[in-house]
Amino acid sequence: MAAMVYVFAGMVGFVALVVSMVHAIKRLKETEATMTKIESRRQAQVERIKRAARGTLGQARELAAMRRRKTAIEIACQEIEERLNATRALDRRLFVLDDRRSEAEQGWIVRIAHPDYAHKVNAKLERTALESWRRGRRFLVWAADEKRAHEKVHARFPENKGFTLQSTERYEG
Repeated sequence: MAAMVYVFAGMVGFVALVVSMVHAIKRLKETEATMTKIESRRQAQVERIKRAARGTLGQARELAAMRRRKTAIEIACQEIEERLNATRALDRRLFVLDDRRSEAEQGWIVRIAHPDYAHKVNAKLERTALESWRRGRRFLVWAADEKRAHEKVHARFPENKGFTLQSTERYEG
């Protein structure tokens, strides 16, 4: 009987060991399944991060390209503004005093100024026009020679009314 007790105790121990092993294997399989799920989720997360990084890198490149274009456009705008200001500073208009001419006459560009045009001639003129009279306006005059060009200018813009002949040059146009 004592041997039976030992055999019974051994069998109970063996069954307990088998049940524990089955339970451990079951938990091991559950853990393995959980680990597989976690690994697949981790891999999916890594792929999402890689896609986001590629997108971010692409956007960073686009942003850098846009900044370069913006800088180039700003430089071009600045150059245009400088050219515009230079053009505004130099009045390039050419007024025609008379368009009647003979074949013997040649063109003369005469600069005429009137520093006090607003008070003595026309106060209602725009500010830019008054400024052009202060700086001097360029007129195309057709005459046989420089002396006759001056005579035509003085007939139209007399010195006693404040007009000043600043310069005369031959018209090459």
